Amino acid sequence: MNGLLGSTILEMAVGLALVYLLLAIFCTAANEWIAAVLKARAGSLETGLRRLLEGQNGPPQPGTGAVVKLVDTFYAHPLIQSLMHGGNHPAYVTARSFASVIMDLATSDHPGSISFADLESGIKNLPDGNVKKTLLALIQNVNGDLGRAQAAIEGWFNDSMDRVSAAYKRRTQVWTLVVASLLTILTNADTIQLARKLWTEPALRGAAETLVQSRVTQQGTAAKVSDAELAQLGELIGWQGENRWSALAWTERVLGWILTICAVSLGAPFWFDTLNRFVNIRAAGRKPGEATAT
Repeated sequence: MNGLLGSTILEMAVGLALVYLLLAIFCTAANEWIAAVLKARAGSLETGLRRLLEGQNGPPQPGTGAVVKLVDTFYAHPLIQSLMHGGNHPAYVTARSFASVIMDLATSDHPGSISFADLESGIKNLPDGNVKKTLLALIQNVNGDLGRAQAAIEGWFNDSMDRVSAAYKRRTQVWTLVVASLLTILTNADTIQLARKLWTEPALRGAAETLVQSRVTQQGTAAKVSDAELAQLGELIGWQGENRWSALAWTERVLGWILTICAVSLGAPFWFDTLNRFVNIRAAGRKPGEATAT
């Protein structure tokens, strides 16, 4: 039986994508909560900054001549301190702020405006270390342009943070798989069983279709979803009425869970975009003057 979209297979795909989207949204929310509790972003940034500035002492302290590690003077700088609300490490530091602090520390004996010569001299006067060598290499080809020197330092920071971000994303992916696994098992979101139900029950396909068009649409012109339709969607997942307990059924169920976990781990944006491709989510069509996607 063909439905509104004219294809049972397409309608089944829409239903599956809708379930994956809802689970992925819960998964994303759980990941954000975990990251907030563990202060994961701030911890990753601190680790990255300390690795970036390690092996380098800062300029001698005025008056005492004491030598302090550059990373400690970096965190003591007022610009960085202003980002530490309540003493907590910031989750984000812009490349411009980083470069400004590094340049200010290198030219601490030149308060106010500085020239490229001041910056170069200040870097050369730093104690020998990894950061000094890096900064001298960065300003070699800027032709005495202070703005280009700052841009080079910002690029150094951005390149280092790209590696930090990649490591953070890998950890997040692990959390995503764990949370997706728990959600999938708790809700018994078995892809194989979902596909079977959607294929054999037109009412469930219709409920999923209506929900997509009325809730995902930006125009909000589609019909509202009735309580009966929501109840029908609730029949797609869950343990209610489950009576398959044989070894073969468990094997199929576990395979279905694995498929769901892999799908949910792709993320909510992926499934939202997929639904947009499956269904014209604007009941009124394209906006006037909207460019056609190529």
